[in-house]
Amino acid sequence: MKITIVTDHRFFNHQNQIYDDYVFDYNFFKNYLDVFDEVEVVCRVQEINDLDCKLVKSSGPKINFIALPNEHGIKWFLNVQRYIKKKSSSIFNTDCFCFRLPSMAAWEIFRLNRLKRLPFIFESIGDPEDAMVSSEDSVVKRIPSKVFGHILKNRKREIVYGAESGSYVSIAHLQKKYPIQQGKSTESISSIRLDGQYILQDRKIFDFEKSIKIIHIGSFIPLKNQKDLIQSFKILLELYPQAKLDFIGDGPTRASCEQLVQDLQLSSKVSFHGQVTGFNNIVNLLDKAHFFVLPSFNEGMPRALIEAMARGLICLGSDRGGISELLESEYLFSVGAYKQIADKLNGIISGSSAEKLEKISLRNINTAKGFENSILQARRNKLLKSLRNTL
Repeated sequence: MKITIVTDHRFFNHQNQIYDDYVFDYNFFKNYLDVFDEVEVVCRVQEINDLDCKLVKSSGPKINFIALPNEHGIKWFLNVQRYIKKKSSSIFNTDCFCFRLPSMAAWEIFRLNRLKRLPFIFESIGDPEDAMVSSEDSVVKRIPSKVFGHILKNRKREIVYGAESGSYVSIAHLQKKYPIQQGKSTESISSIRLDGQYILQDRKIFDFEKSIKIIHIGSFIPLKNQKDLIQSFKILLELYPQAKLDFIGDGPTRASCEQLVQDLQLSSKVSFHGQVTGFNNIVNLLDKAHFFVLPSFNEGMPRALIEAMARGLICLGSDRGGISELLESEYLFSVGAYKQIADKLNGIISGSSAEKLEKISLRNINTAKGFENSILQARRNKLLKSLRNTL
């Protein structure tokens, strides 16, 4: 039995082997082999001549890829239908589908599948409508972005409603906005594959007199809104000269964030580490930090936040999407209110006893335990088995 996973994610091809610069290594896809005999992945692929040491290998035994051109934005929107039709014979040489949503490729395959009627499940990993929001957009740009987001929202709703079953990364908010047919089963399953050894077994120790280190892990895209964190750090640094800020990740808005750091004369206190991969490397950076701050415009269920919680960090985030489902209200702030971020950090640093800090750390660790891979994989297998049983 073969399952075909459809995603808009971009992979890399080096000498006929597929790699990723995110988390989709071979073990990620190998989870589907617990239930199916073969896995195929429809995705965008970029050809590369040199193999970066930061890339992880995605291809392997019984995991195959159907490569689509690596296009983005309006070009991808306009051309994806043609690309899918061109490879439809290969794509439909399968028993069933798993659509990772949002995905324009999934929408085109879903449309063609109205005639084929192959069963499918969905994995809801984000909100396409909210992903179109950015404070940096002009009023003129916001109008087409809003229209585009509305189109993508309706497409996702139609796919989810017609699925055999599916999963949401959220606890509740995506379920309400993108409901499945009544009587169909769903699960709440984060995309994170959190190994038990990753979770800190004891509380984290905090000594703010020596140092205060804040960390952010995430792609540099408008949605992540790193500029709010930089602005808040400027305020905090005036109160605590020992504070430092680390950014992990890369992307199109990194240059503008680096320019903002220079303009605010923060270069000696803010570090940009670029893309970091590998279990030990991520843990090492998190363990040196005290705070994790996520000022995103929206998140489905942020894996970086869960990973920071698993290492016992004090976490703050915007009151949007899955962030508000993980953190208590006193650790949430409004999007755009960077002064509020600084105030909340200051309140914790200056007004929390060692006992209170320990309590925060342990609460976050215990929350992260609910996302341990063995727990979530059991839920994934349940959905995959229900899909296989329809064949």
